[in-house]
Amino acid sequence: MGLQEIANLPENIAARLAGLPYTRATIGESGAAILLFDAMALKIEQLSRSSENERALLSWLDGKLPVPKIIEAEKQDGTSFLLMSKLPGEMACSENSMQSIEDTVKALAKGLQMLWEIDISNCPCSNVVSEKLDQAKHRIEHNLVDMDDFNDDTFGPGGFKDVPDLYAYLDQNRPSEDFVFSHGDFCLPNVFISGSGVMGFLDWGCGGVADRWQDIALCVRSLRYNLMHCAGYSETEYQKHKVLLFRELGMEPDEEKTRYYILLDELF
Repeated sequence: MGLQEIANLPENIAARLAGLPYTRATIGESGAAILLFDAMALKIEQLSRSSENERALLSWLDGKLPVPKIIEAEKQDGTSFLLMSKLPGEMACSENSMQSIEDTVKALAKGLQMLWEIDISNCPCSNVVSEKLDQAKHRIEHNLVDMDDFNDDTFGPGGFKDVPDLYAYLDQNRPSEDFVFSHGDFCLPNVFISGSGVMGFLDWGCGGVADRWQDIALCVRSLRYNLMHCAGYSETEYQKHKVLLFRELGMEPDEEKTRYYILLDELF
C-alpha cells in the first residue's frame, strides 16, 4: 500500500492514523490490503457482499465472541475502509503455534465450539449451501473464479473435467446440513490463540448461518497445509493431529462432507 493511497483515505480515518507507523500484513489477506498499526488494523478492499457481511457480523458479534471492534467504517469510490482494533495473541499458523501443535489443535477445537454456541436465531448473514451454490454459479458465469488457485488434484486424472463439471457435482450432491453459526473461512491465519486458548477471530466476510462441516472442512485443510507445507511435519504427524482435533470436538470424521466443502471452497 503506497503512501499515495494512504493519503486518499476517508478524512476521519486519515485523521486517526496521521503520522502513525504501520506495516502491511502478508498472511491471510483474502485479496484485501491490511495495514497494521500499533493497536489498530485497517482493511482496504473493493466493496462487495463479503465486505458488507464483515461489517454486519462484527457489529452483531460484539460481546458475543472475541472479534475486532470497529473503530471507523467508511465507503469511498467503490472501496471499503474498515479500521478495527487488533486482536491479542498470534495466528494459529505462527511458528510458535506450529511448535506447540497439540495446544494449537486444542485451541482450534475450542474455537469451533465457541462458534457453535452462538444463537443463530437473529444472525444477519447466511451461507447455507443453496446460497453458496448461487454465488458460485454467478462467479463462474462472470469469470470470477481464480483458475490458478485450485488444488492440484481437483482437475485431471481422478478429478473433475473442468469447472462446470465440478459445479454440477456440487449441485447434484448437496449434503444434509446441520445449521450452526459459522466463520466461513476457518483457516489457521484467521484464528488468534495463546497456548490452547482462543484470543479472537479475524476475517468475517464469509460468516453466518451454515452447516457445521463448513468450518470443520476448512480447518482440516488448513491444518494439513500448515503442518506439512509450512512447518515440515509428515503425513503421519498430520493424521495424528487430525485425530486429536476430532477427539477434542467429540466427533467422528466425515470424509465425504469434508471433501464436499473443500471442493465448494475451490469456487471462491
